[in-house]
Amino acid sequence: MKPLSRRTFLGAAAGSVALAAPNVLRAQARELVMIGYGSAQDDPLKRAGEILGKRHAGVSLRVIGGLSAEAIAQIKASRGASPYDFAVMGSPAIINATDEGVLEPLDLSKVPNVANLDPKFPPYAYGMGAPISYAGIGIAYNKQMVPNPPKTWADLWKPEYAGKIGLSRPQSNLGLACISIAATAFGKTDADTDFGLAKWKELKPLVGRSPGLLQQMLERGEIGLCPLWHDNTGLAVASGLPLGYAKVTGPGPLILPTCIVKFTRTAHSDLIHEFTNILLETESQNFAAQPPYYFGTVVKGIVPPAGAAAYLPSTPEEIASMTSVDWPKVAPNRGKIVEAFDRMFAG
Repeated sequence: MKPLSRRTFLGAAAGSVALAAPNVLRAQARELVMIGYGSAQDDPLKRAGEILGKRHAGVSLRVIGGLSAEAIAQIKASRGASPYDFAVMGSPAIINATDEGVLEPLDLSKVPNVANLDPKFPPYAYGMGAPISYAGIGIAYNKQMVPNPPKTWADLWKPEYAGKIGLSRPQSNLGLACISIAATAFGKTDADTDFGLAKWKELKPLVGRSPGLLQQMLERGEIGLCPLWHDNTGLAVASGLPLGYAKVTGPGPLILPTCIVKFTRTAHSDLIHEFTNILLETESQNFAAQPPYYFGTVVKGIVPPAGAAAYLPSTPEEIASMTSVDWPKVAPNRGKIVEAFDRMFAG
């Protein structure tokens, strides 16, 4: 419900409506403002917001797209009047936002469904939030150009893929993860990004400035294969493109958990905790996992639906070996890694 405007209030006052009524309505109306994905993948969030609104009269959710440095700056400058209440964030963003001082921890005792989480996921919230889903990083490939897709990350360095590989710039989480993957695939640590950069330079990949542009390069046949998010690949395949997806290992299957986190000084802490609990209900997890969303589920016992099993860890072996980047060692160095990458691949 939108607050009454001054014009609406004066109109009501001119009639026989009690003057106190608009004030009561304003007091009941509470809008939560959330930073989401800025795409159709906001639908599971909006669904949870509708459930919350049915439970609490006057409560509504507004989802706006995309966390950015500008949003963080607005929150830091708000001095108690932040335009945002909470957000979905991946592990790297949580680390950076915590360093910026714009987050305060969720009270997980107020989110009872966290008891049903697979225990591998909570550590990726770094004590600030609650995991609600995850995205996978694998190898998307053009079936017409790559008849034998790689099975491990190290396979990318086989001669048969030379000249066909693309890579996203490490300003994105996808590209940043790939720098670490190149290190761990050859026995180094996640933090040995100098080694990872050197390994990628050996491949002379075509660089996409973002995951979206990289995907377009794959769809146009400019490259034959590239690291890509599992959900992006699933959507492309569903549209009829001749693409496949390899859930490569060594390390992996590789995932990036996404969490609900709340910003400091929000006035809606109680509702944010309840909203998070709704997202961890079995029905919400199943809704988010289905096409066209393909979100990885974080609650124990929920398996990917048939349409998503090709993209998400689904066998007991895959689920047991899911892993992620050691983000606390990598994310703080993103700026230096991007600078080194841009120098290495300029032109």
